[in-house]
Amino acid sequence: MQVVRGVLGLAAVAVAAGCAVGSPASTVDEARALTDPLELAASAVGTATLATELLGDDRSTATVTDTALLDQVHVLEEAADAVATFVPADATGVRWQAEALAAVRDAQVAVADARGWANGAGSDESTVVAALDASAGTLDDLTAELDEVTGG
Repeated sequence: MQVVRGVLGLAAVAVAAGCAVGSPASTVDEARALTDPLELAASAVGTATLATELLGDDRSTATVTDTALLDQVHVLEEAADAVATFVPADATGVRWQAEALAAVRDAQVAVADARGWANGAGSDESTVVAALDASAGTLDDLTAELDEVTGG
């Protein structure tokens, strides 16, 4: 009976180990896997930009804007998690992952700065919007690069 348990235990470890290692993926598969979280991040930055501009134009309140920005912080957390847990199959995937992590991290900083501004701290509106725009540009450029690979 102990031999059976031992074999079952080893089988469970082997299955778990197999799940922890990335599967062989093509370059197209890797590009697709990173495109979704980058698009999610770009959407969050777009929403954050809109919320910031509405507050700057006195068409929203600080409380509403802060809530919208906080929601985008959570969206960016999901995107960052998806990129960070991606397992690249080759050097190209490693480069894309590093660029995607940097782009999502920059988006997180830009949205955090927008929240600071919305709550009366930090930079002025134009600086915050410029950082959000720069972040959106970086996310869009990287997504476009990956779309070229996937044919999308």
